[in-house]
Amino acid sequence: MTGPMNRFDDLAAGRLGDPCPGRPPADSSHDALRRLVRGWSLEVTPRTAEGLTSRPPPAGTQIYITHLPGHPFEEVIATAERLKTQGYDPIPHLVARAIPDRDTLESWLLGLTHRAGIDAVLLLAGSLAAPHGPYADSLALLETVDLRDHGIHRLAMAGHPEGHPQAATASLDAALATKRDYAARHGLEPWLVTQFLFDAEPLLAWRARLGALDLDLPIRAGLPGPASLATLWKYALSCGVGASRAALAQQGKRLFKLARPQPPTRQVLALAEAAADDLSLHFYPFGGIAATLDWVEALDEGHFRLTQGTSGPRIDID
Repeated sequence: MTGPMNRFDDLAAGRLGDPCPGRPPADSSHDALRRLVRGWSLEVTPRTAEGLTSRPPPAGTQIYITHLPGHPFEEVIATAERLKTQGYDPIPHLVARAIPDRDTLESWLLGLTHRAGIDAVLLLAGSLAAPHGPYADSLALLETVDLRDHGIHRLAMAGHPEGHPQAATASLDAALATKRDYAARHGLEPWLVTQFLFDAEPLLAWRARLGALDLDLPIRAGLPGPASLATLWKYALSCGVGASRAALAQQGKRLFKLARPQPPTRQVLALAEAAADDLSLHFYPFGGIAATLDWVEALDEGHFRLTQGTSGPRIDID
């Protein structure tokens, strides 16, 4: 930790996991929150990863590397190589629609595994309007390549608790089942990483539905790091995160004027209340890497108190 963090006291009222009015949260809530936060991960771009030099996370932290549209994949490989050398666990994005051909796919995988020394990727279709090559989605890629033959032993897959604008729920479920079966056949360790959420309720409902379909996999729940609500609202509008966007709007216009960073207290408390061993946290540092790391490390190390404020539950950082 790098000093006092009281600037992260959360003022917003909670929607889920609120204790009874006037009653302080129990000690078990403190322990449940620490269990949830343990093993958290972080999302970076090749450019923002440079900020880890001045504010490094703990060694071994799982760090996901975004492949930005229009940017060379070489940036992803170089970032993964640097992070691996620094003692982290890099998980590069492998975007199916950005791959022009089979030779390029094999070249990228070779760079990741042999040069950067990684053994895991986050596989996703990508947001490109049209694919650059033969892979319109992640299933098309998996139909043509055995990732384990190319040095990949762990497979993260995109999860969509609030649905996808270009795919029906039944199609998403069927695709997930196919990818889960692929991982089992090829001896890959699978898990899900979700889009960022401003409300925990859709994720918990989605998790329960996947369990009923026998699609229960470990889930990394995507959350925004501490940022102003105005910043979060901008990302919600641009990314279309559905029910979470509505939950964010319910915070009220007054809160959007606050310049101080707002951490994802409501989501974290609700997820901790679920007390699920298959849930962990993945942070998108919209408010900056340093602010995100300071807040989540305080939770991870137990340097916080759970209290009940006048406007809802609070996580006060010591």
